[in-house]
Amino acid sequence: MSSTPRALTPLEQLLLRDSRPGYPICFFLACDVEGPLDTGRLKAALGGAAGRHPLLCSRVRDSWWRPAWRPPDTLPEFQAFPLGAPIPACGEAGFPWREIDIRRTSGVRMVALERDRGVWEVVLMIQHAACDGLAGLEFFGDVWSRYHGSEAAPFRTPSRVITRRSDGGKTATESPPLSPSDVAPPLPVEAPSGGDLGGETARFASFIPARIARGPAAPPPSQPEGTGRSTLPTGPPLPYLTCGFTPEETATIKQRAAAAGASLNDVAIAAVMRAVAAWNADAGHPAHQIRITMPASLKSPGTRAPACNDMGYAFLDRTVEPGQDPADLVRSLASASRWIQEHRAAAVFLETLALIDRCPPLLWLLTRLPLPLSTAVVSFVGNAGPRMRANVPRDGGCDLPGGLRISAARGVPPIRPGTRLGVGLVIYDGRLHVTTITDTPALGPEAAARLAGAIHAGILRCAASLPESSSRPARSPPGDEPHAPPRPSRDQG
Repeated sequence: MSSTPRALTPLEQLLLRDSRPGYPICFFLACDVEGPLDTGRLKAALGGAAGRHPLLCSRVRDSWWRPAWRPPDTLPEFQAFPLGAPIPACGEAGFPWREIDIRRTSGVRMVALERDRGVWEVVLMIQHAACDGLAGLEFFGDVWSRYHGSEAAPFRTPSRVITRRSDGGKTATESPPLSPSDVAPPLPVEAPSGGDLGGETARFASFIPARIARGPAAPPPSQPEGTGRSTLPTGPPLPYLTCGFTPEETATIKQRAAAAGASLNDVAIAAVMRAVAAWNADAGHPAHQIRITMPASLKSPGTRAPACNDMGYAFLDRTVEPGQDPADLVRSLASASRWIQEHRAAAVFLETLALIDRCPPLLWLLTRLPLPLSTAVVSFVGNAGPRMRANVPRDGGCDLPGGLRISAARGVPPIRPGTRLGVGLVIYDGRLHVTTITDTPALGPEAAARLAGAIHAGILRCAASLPESSSRPARSPPGDEPHAPPRPSRDQG
């Protein structure tokens, strides 16, 4: 990486400016690990892997106008808590889930928690300005490769990269191979025409998304049958909750979705929307306008590069009424997903930021709007094993780095003020894991478990509403691609 500071891209600036006390713009990736984990070896693997990813070793030089990346001069932080070791509480020095100040430290923190003898949860907490979720998973794979003592997957990029132009066309450009010292430059975007942007902005602003209300006090739901993992974690506290599906349930959900011309991702979004609408109705706040924010990867197929943010956002607006047919909702979302994939419409978000970046302080103002940007954020990264690309032995769908066994993987996006629910969906070893994070001060301590249980049941219910077979031709489900996005706000209701 050059020693010349690079200004943060508009998206990186937005992610940096959006962090505030109580709402760190950090996402989580985690692996369940079984075996004799050597924490010293893991720390060394973390530092070694970070050397391939300059932004994960860099801090931000702040500026009221345009902040910039400093040259790499730091390593990710590592904390290990063996079984029985005291864990600092929130507000104490060393609290593992404290906010990451990327102006002072690396944007990555790894926390290893031993939950039972020889059973660990290894968590990556990543400041979103440093990279996106898919890049974080690839970095996780590099760490496990280093731990095993093997070479990490090489960087590569297709010889011809297809980029989206603002006029809707596509341009193919030759691209040289990436080296470990390369850092992805700002994404080339062109501003859309004023009329298009004005119309899209008006449609977006006219749909006011409902907040998730503080629900009535109630005991958390019992563990869903067949999950194999408790909704409420045991051992040291975590900022998120996870529930899982059996391989048979996961396969059935995918098969029913594909038969209906949809994807597992579409089924999950429908379940989240229905769960939020039901929650608000139970809380006496029957607001039905649901907006889901979806991270959308803009990487070309086969790309492998140093960690960065190569993504945009898409927004899906629906009015969800009681008694609405879940199958119709799933099919509507599937149509939206296909549209956005075909048009790479999530890039419009970056094009809009490029316009706002002409006066960078406006990006800060954008994060302080009094209305919520969306009701919830949902991120689906597909099959985590192939995404990590760890160069280690495997047993079926499980990675086996250095005498260990990775039995599960999960992830969850950050939540923002007003957007009170984050949902992460990850498949590993044939099992779907759904992880939720909620705005506890706004919703109460029971909200995370109750919403997780409602989403778990809702996914099964939405899948069951779909026919087992269909005369429609089968297609590759869009949700099996990383961060499969929905259609933006022009496709409302």
